[in-house]
Amino acid sequence: MKALKIVGYVLSALQLIASIVLIYFAMSTKFVPFIFGLAGAIILVAIPVGIFFMVRKESKKLRITAICISAVLIILISVLCYFLAVTNKTIEEVTSNTVETDEINVYVAKDDEVASINEAVSSDYLFGIIDTVDESSIQSTIDEIKEKTESDIKTENYDSIYSAIGAFESGRVQALIANKGTIVTLDASEDYPDYSKENLKIIMATEIEEETIEETADIDKDHFCIYFSGIDTFGSVNAKSRSDVNIIAVVNNETKTVLLVSTPRDYYVELPDNKKMDKLTHAGLYGIDCSMKTLEGIYKDVDLECYVRINFSGFQKIIDKLGGVDVYSQYSFKSVTEEGTYSFAAGENHLNGEEALGFARSRNFKDGDRQRGRNQMQVIKAVIEKLESPATLKNYAGLMDEMGSMFQTNMSKDDIGYLVQSTLDDGNWKVLTYSVSGSDSEKVCYSLGFEAYVMLPNKGDVEYGNELISRVLAGEEVKQDEIDVYIVNKDQEDIITEEKPSEDTEEKTTESR
Repeated sequence: MKALKIVGYVLSALQLIASIVLIYFAMSTKFVPFIFGLAGAIILVAIPVGIFFMVRKESKKLRITAICISAVLIILISVLCYFLAVTNKTIEEVTSNTVETDEINVYVAKDDEVASINEAVSSDYLFGIIDTVDESSIQSTIDEIKEKTESDIKTENYDSIYSAIGAFESGRVQALIANKGTIVTLDASEDYPDYSKENLKIIMATEIEEETIEETADIDKDHFCIYFSGIDTFGSVNAKSRSDVNIIAVVNNETKTVLLVSTPRDYYVELPDNKKMDKLTHAGLYGIDCSMKTLEGIYKDVDLECYVRINFSGFQKIIDKLGGVDVYSQYSFKSVTEEGTYSFAAGENHLNGEEALGFARSRNFKDGDRQRGRNQMQVIKAVIEKLESPATLKNYAGLMDEMGSMFQTNMSKDDIGYLVQSTLDDGNWKVLTYSVSGSDSEKVCYSLGFEAYVMLPNKGDVEYGNELISRVLAGEEVKQDEIDVYIVNKDQEDIITEEKPSEDTEEKTTESR
């Protein structure tokens, strides 16, 4: 009997300690509403106290019962402490990761015998520099070259990657100093497909770090907009790169409504800092803040203070950790990527990470990039639904580990915690989707220096997007049906316009050519 009493006292003490640790972790995540936390704390402290008094009783049966209850609760509380510790660690990593990296490489011809920066400098190479690349990053790289080689280098500036490549191919310059994102953009163009793989090699690589937008301050936590950026790299989420996914999430926490507004990557827009015209996707080459300011220039009613950025590798791994997602497809289609060929049926499709990536990246539609934007929003919607389901707990720790390295946001821990708290109060969110469209054209893009395919913004679509954003933020009821009706009616008008162009339209088309 005495031994049972000692075991009971020890277990009740351990349970009390575990309960205090659980309360600490629960409150430090900022996810638990204060009233829930207070009630939970009272219960968690009261239980081991009650067990302590049960053990003091002379009844052997009562002591054994108390010991069994305490042992089970200690195991349960320990598991919960683990989940909360992992969650807290992930949130800290995601919200504190505000560094952006600019990868600057030195390139020479693939068949060049020069294999290092020292050999290039000693061979008196002339280095071509592209003016569209961040000047401070280039200067930092030049300074590093000088430090490594203990020599000055000769450089020549070019106003675009196109003119720099021309000088490189003619032999005018023997090396190029450029960021990786600019070279990737060149590789994706029709004029220079996979140029770097076939013609260039890297003899020096540097990473320049800089702070992105600081954590949000004094935002209206119940009414705000978040910029979701999906960058086109499979490496670090911190890398400056083209943004292939550009979605504004308009959040009204009072009405539990999220409006996802997708803007095509090829939208022809003005970059805010230099007032040059370029594709929206290229804004990402100049940093996340440039992408956000560019979108604010398109949607006049949007004030973007928050962003969430994810890269393709993170996208893929997170969906795998979730056990796949069920994504709705408007059409049956095939997607061909470097990773493989994927087939999708009209209706619901259960997709793993690789398949979901193929689904989100495909432009194999009559509507091209417009439909791709719609598909991307369907994937985001599917992920939100999966995260709200109990199935998420099956691989929770693995999911949290992936999120820590694959997401980047300037939202504070308090902001994220507030959203989670409100979801716990009432998690029935309504997710609406809308994508703007435009007309196909070819224009000179600042980042390339030559004409490329672009999409000229449809003014009516942008205005309707502004209207939807204002209504959702104001708490007005918006239904997906009315958005769909607008899209259908607009598409029918476009078809009629294409079949029967007016004289004015014909004149404008001729002038644009």
